[in-house]
Amino acid sequence: MSHRTLLLAVSMLLATCIGAPAPAAAAETPLDDARIDRLLDVTRARQMLEGMLPQVEASQRQMVAQLTAGQELDDAQRARMEAIVSRSSAAVRQALAWENLEPIYRDIYRRTFSAEDIDAIVAFYETPAGQRMIEKMPTLMQHTMEAMQGLVVPMLEQMQREISAEVSAGG
Repeated sequence: MSHRTLLLAVSMLLATCIGAPAPAAAAETPLDDARIDRLLDVTRARQMLEGMLPQVEASQRQMVAQLTAGQELDDAQRARMEAIVSRSSAAVRQALAWENLEPIYRDIYRRTFSAEDIDAIVAFYETPAGQRMIEKMPTLMQHTMEAMQGLVVPMLEQMQREISAEVSAGG
């Protein structure tokens, strides 16, 4: 797994978790789909997800470019690489389609928050400050990813050196 792919995976996880309080003990009022749908709407969850897909695809293309760097590929090999990327992109788009994730989001929110929590969260996100937070979330995630890269990349490089040394010693 490339450094960028790992960072992307961690960033995607953070994107769904940033700002989320700890799980609620038990819901005081039954949490209905309408409340959750309002939260998903006001936080622009679908738009954020759809905006993330091109970044995932770009990361896939970058990974292929890194894997094939320095290699001279003929037209047939380039076509096969493009087909692999296209299949992978289609699989990611299918897996991360809103229709697949919406019920998962609903279930997660239902298990995590009470109706009162959702109402309060929606109330915040409906404020100008809440909307600014949503608008600035991509920038926040970019800065988070940069900060994490500074921490994670040296560890991954060290692990790679250790694995290479172990493989060399064992051969």
